Amino acid sequence: MNYNYPNIRILMVGVGGIGCEILKIVSKFTFQEFHIIDMDTIEVSNLNRQFLFRLEHRGQSKSLVAAETMKNMAPQLKIIAHFAAINSPGYTMDFFRQFDAVIMALDNAETRSYVNKVCQALGIFIVDAGSMGFKGQANAYYQGTVCYDCYPIATTQKQYPACTIRSQPSNCTHCVIWAKYLFTQLFSGEVGILEVEGFDKSQPNSVFNKFFKGEEMPNSIDIVEHELIKKYHFAERKETLEELQGMWFYAYDELNHLGQLQYDKDDDLHVLFIYASTALRCRNFKIEQYDYQQIKSISGNIIHAIASTNSIVAALEIQRLLSFIENHDKAKYYQDLNAASYVQTGKKERILTLKAAGPNPLCNSCFHNQIYSKVDFQVVKVVDLVNQLKNYLNSEINIVSLSRIIWDDEDEDDNSAIRDKKLNELFKLDLDNRLVIKSIEEKFLAVFWLQHLAGQAEIQFASTKISDKLLKFKNPLQHKKKERVRTQQEIKELKETEVMPIKNPEKFQTAAQKSTEILIDEEPIEQAEQNKKVELVID
Repeated sequence: MNYNYPNIRILMVGVGGIGCEILKIVSKFTFQEFHIIDMDTIEVSNLNRQFLFRLEHRGQSKSLVAAETMKNMAPQLKIIAHFAAINSPGYTMDFFRQFDAVIMALDNAETRSYVNKVCQALGIFIVDAGSMGFKGQANAYYQGTVCYDCYPIATTQKQYPACTIRSQPSNCTHCVIWAKYLFTQLFSGEVGILEVEGFDKSQPNSVFNKFFKGEEMPNSIDIVEHELIKKYHFAERKETLEELQGMWFYAYDELNHLGQLQYDKDDDLHVLFIYASTALRCRNFKIEQYDYQQIKSISGNIIHAIASTNSIVAALEIQRLLSFIENHDKAKYYQDLNAASYVQTGKKERILTLKAAGPNPLCNSCFHNQIYSKVDFQVVKVVDLVNQLKNYLNSEINIVSLSRIIWDDEDEDDNSAIRDKKLNELFKLDLDNRLVIKSIEEKFLAVFWLQHLAGQAEIQFASTKISDKLLKFKNPLQHKKKERVRTQQEIKELKETEVMPIKNPEKFQTAAQKSTEILIDEEPIEQAEQNKKVELVID
């Protein structure tokens, strides 16, 4: 079945295992625009499940290659690719405003939380999914229901998805998973990238240079004079580069003579190689390194991605997206969407859907009062902004940013140090600055999004919500006849369905004829109207 949505823009964040499955599903769809964004590049480890990529794509942008591949698979699908991080400069709230829904296909909680915060502020519908081995989950988030940040995530993670292998790691866990993959490539007997490129594994120097020396790394490592280290006492101090190289070359030489191996976290030689590889990778990308025991623990608890699990959770995401688009005006469908689906593949295959908990009233991500202002950071002072916020909220206030107190009405000493500073001394010009405003009694008053706009000296406030997003949706089944007769059962169900208020009811016209009803779709709007973006103006 082909679905045609000529008025809808979608953003998909992440083009990994789940992202590729989503693109496969929507290859029969038509949207006004379908944007995809990912900061990562293609690794050989991706190829077993991310089927849009081939070996010749190694090192290239996932989003750009996926868009190019989809042009051949689905020429009618207008894909716009972005090779960047979603929280990088240029991808602010103004970028998100153009979209009607956001699909999250991510592999980390930090980025999920960021996307959730922006979409909650704007009132944009979100579908999200994740997988770990044979288990997966799919959720939908929208105004008035539980959001991704409503309830804290357990901090003691004991299993780690292998899908977090990255060409640009951002933490030590990514480096451990990469080191485990390197171990498999070198010593498991599988045909890996070294065999494909004709590398001689008996030359450890060339292998070292391939993986730890390169222009793409912020801190390339040259081989230095070192002694092979068979045993090392892992003290509190940080190892020198010579010591790490001594560990790596010793472990590599020993393992390379043992034949085909399966990683064993209880084998000291195996762990020594993982530890040294992780530490060197952290040096490459200037990342804080974990200690020996942490790296050993993570390396033994990596869960490999399963393509079938990714496929199922991706289908659940699209099912929720379609349900939202087709039934956006009916309250009962909102209730059905407010559920989490848990997937178990393998021998005990099942899909369990449970009603989600209610929203957390203490969650500032989905707090109802979200406002924004665009001002010139190089002109406006902190004290001027604070005074305007006090007048607007009619309260004494405390301002918090990323758990850092910016302003405390009861602390005159700290306030005096920043009151006459310009905003550009505290906030970034090219990013959204998200502030939480509380009363002196610690009661939530507002979530405040502050943006730089050159030449705007006057401070004004407006709601972040995009109130008319839902009104752009039309009947997607345009491949059917323009007139369709409802059955008596459909009429009965429709009358029993609570209908949510619509500002423009003429978009969905209904005509009655005897005991039946005929649906008449509104004719497609002009192209100029289709391309019109929703812009918020500060009153």
